Amino acid sequence: MKKSLLVCLMAGLALPHAFADSLLNPEQDAVLYYNATLINPATEQQLPEGWLLVKDGRIVQTGQLQASGSLPAAATQIDLQDQYVLPGLIDVHLHLTAGPHRVEMQDGKPVLTMKGDSEITRYHAISTLASGVTTAFSPAGEAAANAEYVRQQQAGSWPGPKLSYAGYIFEPTPIIGGSVHPKDEAGWQAEIASQQAQGVDYIKLYAGLSKEEVAMGVRLANQAGLQTVAHLDSVSWQFGAESGIDILTHALPTSAELLTGAAKTAYLAERKNPANQRFIYSWFQYVDYDSEPMQRLIRTLKKQQTRIDLTLVVNELFYFSRELGALYPETDMWVFHPQMRKGWRAVMAAPSYDWTAEDFAAAQQQLPKVQQFFKRLYDAGVPLAIGTDSVTSGPFYLRELQLSQAAGLTNWQVLQLATTGGARHLQLTDTGQLAEGFVADFIVLPVNPVTDLAALSTVQTVVQQGKAWQVDDLKAQLASLTKVEL
Repeated sequence: MKKSLLVCLMAGLALPHAFADSLLNPEQDAVLYYNATLINPATEQQLPEGWLLVKDGRIVQTGQLQASGSLPAAATQIDLQDQYVLPGLIDVHLHLTAGPHRVEMQDGKPVLTMKGDSEITRYHAISTLASGVTTAFSPAGEAAANAEYVRQQQAGSWPGPKLSYAGYIFEPTPIIGGSVHPKDEAGWQAEIASQQAQGVDYIKLYAGLSKEEVAMGVRLANQAGLQTVAHLDSVSWQFGAESGIDILTHALPTSAELLTGAAKTAYLAERKNPANQRFIYSWFQYVDYDSEPMQRLIRTLKKQQTRIDLTLVVNELFYFSRELGALYPETDMWVFHPQMRKGWRAVMAAPSYDWTAEDFAAAQQQLPKVQQFFKRLYDAGVPLAIGTDSVTSGPFYLRELQLSQAAGLTNWQVLQLATTGGARHLQLTDTGQLAEGFVADFIVLPVNPVTDLAALSTVQTVVQQGKAWQVDDLKAQLASLTKVEL
């Protein structure tokens, strides 16, 4: 490209100066990755004998080796030895800075705590990056802890995914290091301002709020220039979407308002006992997706373009909580910090502590119906993305992809949700594709994930914002943090 033409393009397209300089001098401090198949889910294209030129954290050029055998000049050239390159994965529901769930006494009462610490956060950030996740969103947590992680990650001190985040959830149930519940509108405004000062992009509204509180939360967040993410229960998704909530999360739209007739009556009778957690599967027994309330909901979600992360893996974890050893072998659990490795299964089993064998059988029979909900939203054009609701992505991310595929999606469609879908969810216009001008976030693996999603468990190299990490080296860092060999 001639320099005069480049200047014209810069004037017309307002290209970032750093990117324009990279085009002028591609060889200076640039890295060329070549001899690989480039997989671009956004276009459903595979480019054999492809190459990527990376500089200043961005993809400067992409191409395919031609018969002449010439490649762009670069200070460093890396032969990927016929492997596969995929955009970095995006986890839109990762509680990265949360610590082990514990119960502490507060004012003489037992209270749940999920306060984390920097060592655990650093461990989970590295294990998440080693899983191929280069970008993530934390939909709730200590704003100060998330802000500290972002500072450390951006400074290059803590390897891990690039993170945006919400703060403490607005929720009546007290959670140490997890929730707040201001008494009046002035208190809500003060808390929102406090969280905003700590870098949050979203305000998290939770299941115990009333309709009035949900509506107030959306209004006050928008007044502050923030968006909202919500986990709702008795307040319906219909009300949430109509109120302008930006993101709804979890395949648990468990409001009775979405049911009809005798099913609604029976479900309301079940919900009179607040200790009964069977609703996390029984709602799916009662719901009719062809009913007017559900059809109206799907139409509204599409019209509003409400972004959804269903975390199907959470439903499966609850429904199969007594079989997690088989679903997630101990060999896969290196992704958890040792302090959480032994206790995570007990946490997942807590809601079903009093379930009978019949309850578990009934719950497990609902998983296909949960997946049907996912497919109906997808087919309707409701924007979906991939999230784990974990503190580290690891095998939970792959399982979420597999559950999405089992719902009726192709591998291409699933990989789109994991990359461009996540970017759209987080409103990132320069992430999720192997394309010129995009952030240089990509993973290198020896097996083609278009053929088999399980290939994502074989990631060898993770490149994030242009910096390359070998997965074996990241695992070595984990071992050094805990003095435990992986």
